[in-house]
Amino acid sequence: MRSLRVFVATALFGLSAVASFGACLPITATSLPGFGGYRLSWQPVAGATNYEVQASADNFQHVTSVLNLPAGSTGATVNELTSVLAQYSFRIVASNPSNPSDVPCSGTVTNYFGANETFHDRVNRTVFPVVGSTRGLNNASFKTSLRLGPASTSSAGKIIFHPAGRAGSDDDPSIPYRVERGQTLQFDDVVAAIGQSGIGSLDILQTFPFVRPETTPVPAEVRLFNEASGGTYGTFESPVLPTDAFRPIDWNIFVPSSRFRVNIGIRTLTQVHVSFFLIAADGNITEKVVDYAPDYIFLQAADQFFGKPVNPGDSIVVNMTGDNVIAIPFHTFTDNSTNDPAVFNPQSPAHLTFPVLAVPSATP
Repeated sequence: MRSLRVFVATALFGLSAVASFGACLPITATSLPGFGGYRLSWQPVAGATNYEVQASADNFQHVTSVLNLPAGSTGATVNELTSVLAQYSFRIVASNPSNPSDVPCSGTVTNYFGANETFHDRVNRTVFPVVGSTRGLNNASFKTSLRLGPASTSSAGKIIFHPAGRAGSDDDPSIPYRVERGQTLQFDDVVAAIGQSGIGSLDILQTFPFVRPETTPVPAEVRLFNEASGGTYGTFESPVLPTDAFRPIDWNIFVPSSRFRVNIGIRTLTQVHVSFFLIAADGNITEKVVDYAPDYIFLQAADQFFGKPVNPGDSIVVNMTGDNVIAIPFHTFTDNSTNDPAVFNPQSPAHLTFPVLAVPSATP
């Protein structure tokens, strides 16, 4: 059987350009270097005042309009940011909307996109934004347990710990895992099992079977807890699939009581520009702006980060911007008396399979 790399190389040369509506708009498609997509070229259509670029993943049963170009246009660059290798189509529709008797004509190009293995691996994983094995304030001893399974099918990969405060990578400290169908793996202190300590983020990177749209993520559950003489006090943390963290909305935090210590954090998967706003109960606003690298984990006490007290009734807003941002904001409340932690992050809905991220783009 040919490797995926060979299949991709073959597929990228299997370009088809099919004109419709009487073949009135033949299209020439030129592959661009790397993962730059294609440059589509055509001859101007007499009387056309608008060229609409449309994209579709299902042979135009559903269509996304991505760009409109003026009269005389002869080309556009198209691409599909996608987490899987799949076929996508682009259609150029030439028309004159102001002419009621105008009959639009079009040309269509279909090809495979998604050969970027780096992007595939970055998106197709399970992320726990914050984990730890460390001493804390008030004699706290924080640990993180991890359960993988029960698996619906055999799954293998690695568990990666990204230490906080620096840009990470898949070469960060990790341990391999393998679970067979129906099997469960349990780690009572997963950070220590990786040979690490401190605060960071945890990725479950599945390498077998190779992640495709029909691949089921291995079930994963994390519990953060404070280990005390009378037992443990803790909370379960929701896993996040990066496709659900694409172009995240603002993250809002309300400070409920002086009973809790407040920490704010963010786990990035791409580069991101972040604006943090502390909105005091009296309306005064403090802003801090930070640029974070991919696979960066930030976590800090809110009052230390802003350089001033964060009081009950205050609010914190985290705004994330950039090109095709994937980032997971979160915050924690820790009870000052019991050191009982609570973690809040955007929770992924239940997915039977890895969701597909597909974002078409077009530029003049």
